[in-house]
Amino acid sequence: MLIGSANYEDGLTNGEFVLRFDLQDRSVNASTGLPAQVSSVGPMALADLDGDGNLDLFVGGRVIPGRYPQAATSYLYRYDGRQWQLDAENSRLFQNIGLVSGAVWSDIDGDGFPELILACEWGPVRVFKNQSGKLREATEELGLAGFTGWWTSVTTGDFDGDGRLDLIVGNWGLNSSCHASREHPARLYFGDWNGFSNVDLLEAEDDPQSGIVPRRDFGSVRAALPFLMTKFPTYQAFAEANVDGVLGDKVPLTRELQANTLATMIFFNRGDHFEAVALPPEAQFAPVFAVCVADMDGDGNEDVFLGQNFFATQPETPRLDAGRGLWLRGDGAGKLTPVPGQESGVRIYGEARGAALCDYDGDGRVDLVVTQNGAETKLYHNAQAKPGLRVRLNGPPGNPKGVGAQMRLIFGQRPGPVREVHAGSGYWSQDSAVEVLATPESPTQIWIRWPGGKVSAAPVPPKPGEVTVNTEGQIKIVR
Repeated sequence: MLIGSANYEDGLTNGEFVLRFDLQDRSVNASTGLPAQVSSVGPMALADLDGDGNLDLFVGGRVIPGRYPQAATSYLYRYDGRQWQLDAENSRLFQNIGLVSGAVWSDIDGDGFPELILACEWGPVRVFKNQSGKLREATEELGLAGFTGWWTSVTTGDFDGDGRLDLIVGNWGLNSSCHASREHPARLYFGDWNGFSNVDLLEAEDDPQSGIVPRRDFGSVRAALPFLMTKFPTYQAFAEANVDGVLGDKVPLTRELQANTLATMIFFNRGDHFEAVALPPEAQFAPVFAVCVADMDGDGNEDVFLGQNFFATQPETPRLDAGRGLWLRGDGAGKLTPVPGQESGVRIYGEARGAALCDYDGDGRVDLVVTQNGAETKLYHNAQAKPGLRVRLNGPPGNPKGVGAQMRLIFGQRPGPVREVHAGSGYWSQDSAVEVLATPESPTQIWIRWPGGKVSAAPVPPKPGEVTVNTEGQIKIVR
């Protein structure tokens, strides 16, 4: 198990920033060969980047301690079977890339080589196309560059059953004091305005009369920026000023970030571009962190779980607690319908953060575990779904779980949705590598595309509960 070591002070003093936990002897090994970096570790995700049979590691830079919102740097490491080595060529793409809050490797173009998808705070959902191990950014050409947000998490799923993986991305929602649109984005100005080599901040919004004005009241702003107390002797003087008037001669020292999209979204994969669709209103009641995809009721359509809420707001702002966790039932054609908590059983009143899916009791139903910030972890046992087929992949020695493989059941002439094995997705979480594929009817085949592009198809024996499949497509009944 790899563990990212986040830090709120200078990370260079902390030794290696990714640790290895040995599950057998329960020891922590710091000798991963991943040296400390300035950026605090955010999301991590593994995938076979080039089809060589070994898993490679992306380490997202969440923030530079004490320098928010300056852009952090992320890194990509290759594994040669013995040790990790920095992929210097691909890592150049991630130099000062931004505040990465979510990451997933997913083969969105179906060529057998996974793309890297990043959710960025004060930035877009970024996509890096994979050309046999060499990455290039494709965010703009795929139509995603214009959607800047406070994105928190990302994963993929085949929500419309077309065999292409769509993106689902957590965001801040539409139920806070902050509002944003293409015409009137949320704005953040920052720079060293006090001359102490610190990063000072000023949140701003558009006002129809005054232009761009500070969002927060004078009492809050002057506490952080003492030089304003002599510049504005009264609250009225501050209220009549726009951002340029507030900053004055500090404007040349200032940088600006914008966010124009706060809704949690699905981006449907249309091959050469993505089509953006906001999730239903219930998904926008509170900030979304956890995002998980599976068929939770066994009807043959992919569903979604969202973990919600954020309590650590500014003193003058009520906490964002209108979510209880949300299950969205898919119809197989791209529509997701909220399921009330009294029906789904999911009621989480705290701050949900990471969440993962796993059939922990082996009954063919997907169960859910959700962590909370400052509260207990919750485990939800799935008691009512139609049991599906448990599929366990036997991959090569460097990737024994088949991470990155895509699979789908075939029902006569009709294919089910594509499912992909991830090692790192959503909000800093990892689902089980044993997939549960729904069987609304008896499947005839299981189709698998392995990392590197090799495709196998094998007949499914009558009524198995669990099977293993190797890279040659050989299927074995476990039970």
